[in-house]
Amino acid sequence: MKISVKQTQHGIFSVAFDDVAHTLTTSELKRMLMAAVKALSPGAVPTISPDDEARELGERLKSASPPGLQRFLMSVRDDDLLLLLKLTGDDQDLHATLFANMSQHKHTMLAEDLQYRFHDGEIPADAQEDALHRILQVANQLAHEGAFGQAD
Repeated sequence: MKISVKQTQHGIFSVAFDDVAHTLTTSELKRMLMAAVKALSPGAVPTISPDDEARELGERLKSASPPGLQRFLMSVRDDDLLLLLKLTGDDQDLHATLFANMSQHKHTMLAEDLQYRFHDGEIPADAQEDALHRILQVANQLAHEGAFGQAD
C-alpha cells in the first residue's frame, strides 16, 4: 500500500492511501496517528481533548473568508454549531466572527439556546467528539472544494 501525506494549506493535509485521498486537519491527522500508535502500543500517548480540538477549529474558522464561513454555517447542523459555541465560550472573537456571518434569526436562536441549553452541567465527551467530527467533516469538505479559503 502506498501512503502519501501533503500539506495543501495551513493546517490542512491530503492523505492518500493508494488512489484514495482524504482531506484532514492537523488535529484529525494527529488523531489518526494517535489511534495508530494506541493500536500498536496501548497507553503510549494521551488523546486530544475536545476542548483543544474546538480551539484549533475556532482558529481556522476565524481566518476563513466570509463567503466560505457563511457556507460553512449553512452546512453544519445547528446542534453541532451550538456545541462548538459552548466549547469555545471564552473565545469572544470567534463568536463575533460566527454571529456576524449568520442571519439575525439564526444568531438570536443560537444565542438563546446557548444561554439556556447547557446551564445544568457538562456535555458528555462522546457527544462533544461526535459533533466536532461532523463539523470537521463539513469544514474539510468545503476546504477540499476550495470554498473555505482564508480571509484576505
